[in-house]
Amino acid sequence: MAAVLPSRLLSHINGRFEVFDTRDPSRRVDHFDIITYRWGENVLPYNCGIDGVNWNVKVAEKKLDDIKRLMIKENVQYLWVDCVCLNQDDKEEMSNEIPKMYQYYKSARKCYILMDMDEVWNPQEIVDNLKFIDHILSHMRGAALASEAFLSANLTNRLASWASTKWNFPMDASTVRSAAIDLGVLKCYSTCINRVRSLFDNLYFSRVWTFQEMLLGKNITMYGINERNISCIGELNTWMDLATDAKDKAYKLQAWIMTSRVLRTASVNAILRIIDEDCLSLNSLQTQVKGISSARTDIINGGASWWYENHKGISNIFSAISMRPRECKERGDIFRGLLGVFSGLFTAEEVKRELMGDDIEKISFAFFKQLSVKTGYAWTKLAISSGERGECDWIPMVANHDKLLTTDCFTAVVNLGLLKRKGGLAKATAVTGILGTPRKYMRIKLNQSNRGFQFIFKGCNCGKTVKTGVFRSEPIPTNDQPRNVAGDETGRVLVQCATILGSIMDPGCNVVEYRRRLLRKLQPYWNVSDPNAKPTGWEDRCVSGTGWENPSPWFFRVHNMSMNYKMGEITDCGSRLENDSTANISCEVRVNCGCTIIAPFSLIFEAITAVEGSSLGGASATLEQDRIVLRDGLGLVQVGDVGRAFSLVASGGDVDFHRSHSNSCKNTKVDKPVAPKLPWPSGRALVREEFNHGITDSMRDYGYVETGGSGNLLICRNNPLGQYKIIGVCIDEFIENKGGRHTVTIR
Repeated sequence: MAAVLPSRLLSHINGRFEVFDTRDPSRRVDHFDIITYRWGENVLPYNCGIDGVNWNVKVAEKKLDDIKRLMIKENVQYLWVDCVCLNQDDKEEMSNEIPKMYQYYKSARKCYILMDMDEVWNPQEIVDNLKFIDHILSHMRGAALASEAFLSANLTNRLASWASTKWNFPMDASTVRSAAIDLGVLKCYSTCINRVRSLFDNLYFSRVWTFQEMLLGKNITMYGINERNISCIGELNTWMDLATDAKDKAYKLQAWIMTSRVLRTASVNAILRIIDEDCLSLNSLQTQVKGISSARTDIINGGASWWYENHKGISNIFSAISMRPRECKERGDIFRGLLGVFSGLFTAEEVKRELMGDDIEKISFAFFKQLSVKTGYAWTKLAISSGERGECDWIPMVANHDKLLTTDCFTAVVNLGLLKRKGGLAKATAVTGILGTPRKYMRIKLNQSNRGFQFIFKGCNCGKTVKTGVFRSEPIPTNDQPRNVAGDETGRVLVQCATILGSIMDPGCNVVEYRRRLLRKLQPYWNVSDPNAKPTGWEDRCVSGTGWENPSPWFFRVHNMSMNYKMGEITDCGSRLENDSTANISCEVRVNCGCTIIAPFSLIFEAITAVEGSSLGGASATLEQDRIVLRDGLGLVQVGDVGRAFSLVASGGDVDFHRSHSNSCKNTKVDKPVAPKLPWPSGRALVREEFNHGITDSMRDYGYVETGGSGNLLICRNNPLGQYKIIGVCIDEFIENKGGRHTVTIR
């Protein structure tokens, strides 16, 4: 590709800063560098005082000073900086420049990442320390004394040095010492992984524009900056490798501790629980890095038009950008911020006509329509919130709303199939002729809430009576008042909540296996006062010895129960379903038997994706190299759906199962088993509340489109000659059918 000069560059020559027009024949430039950074908080536009900038800039003055400091430190002569090289208020100029980001970043000699950091670290030191940990784990048993192990004096001294530094492992050093685990090993390990995670937790990785710039830049070097100094912290590729290496050491340390012991003490189990949490968080980080690295490879290998024929690479882009939901100051930049990655997708005139402004519905429709037309594939989304639009109804759209908008809108974007050039129709391979008809049995409404992490369950039999003898009965209590849960009790309460959810969301399942899946996906973190309160395997241990340990489906009367718990000590959840855009959303669930649940968005939608046999609920690498595919409930509904309701429907089993079972729970003596009289719902899907199937709809044909392991789309046509349309998302991976698999047309 021939080098493309931006129309303006910031120069630093002989101590003087100036923005100049590169088209000026008197200014010959044969190279330039480029920078990527986070703008920071909004500021009032001001005159920056740099010659050549004849408009007010919108970046913080401190940030502009930081960029100048970098140019001085690294002796950068010519730098493209968007905040002063583009007039952000000139819509004509912005429309022309936004589509050129690919050319600018590929033409630059070098790319600098500038990050605000209170403390900076040398990645090579972390590399060496992780190697040191690897060496120790290979040559010393997990319960050995360093002084007695076959280690050189240098290694022994190095362990001792680590042990004497400030303690930062999240457990008392005395407890670790009593567990016979070397303090130096844990201190070195904890320091390394915390530094790696801290870097990727930096707000730089929370923006849309920086995602694009990180993919397009070449020879990327990272710099940490604060008020005291500016320091090179290495190459981006080094840090991405460290994310994988840190995960490797977490798993090795876990095995090192476990395999050296036949029996494990409570202290050892508490330490293993912390390392297990590290493994979960580093799994997520490695997946995020894998998606970014794979996207960079696709773009480098494929050039500006890499995306025209690489539909697997496109899927990876959408998975990678939604792995950690990102945001931007202007709502439309969620889409405009990817036009450099999809170079050539829109012309400058089309950007001005279709993508400028803040009309998210218009912008998202234009973006996905253009992507589909240019690639020849129909790009859609595992979502059930799009309204009736007629033409191209399969195209995903983001509804206009006043909530925080993030890249959640790209979650679970999938390739539906080939696009028919005429009529805006999609050709997809689908399974048709679903046996039975979808009927509603559960309603889920999204509400704005600041309850925190609260779980409220009221069984439909609460307030009624249950038989305790031939002529005796007792009232079923209702827990209306919230109970504040102490941090040390949180694990037990979470397991109980997950057991309730399993019995309601997936009746007939192995409830113990269900709650393990759910809690593993939720990844809750909470404060404890005693490390034994959250042991390794807490999902089972916290209820060991109680009736909740392995509840019998014949005696577990969920419809007779009620709970009202406020878990204020929960600090975070590792689930991708918990983020800034979903933090204050709660779900109100109403089952047709009368049971109600009110709980956080992340808990309810993880509960849906945790049902047995679901293809939702995970992140995985595809078989083709290292691209990632995300499968979870984050894409099912969107932040703009707050105030709306959705329904769970089932085409198989009996949607009256919950009603029938609740009657049995109430009318059967408490010491007698309660056997289900009807088959539980199967062939489940999530649809809009407006969906209905009445007597006049007997000619409808239902089916589902398989999307390659990312969740299946429920489709329907109203008559044998009509076209199918998407009406929901399947919860079950397989639904009984008589039509089999063949090609269908979707409008």
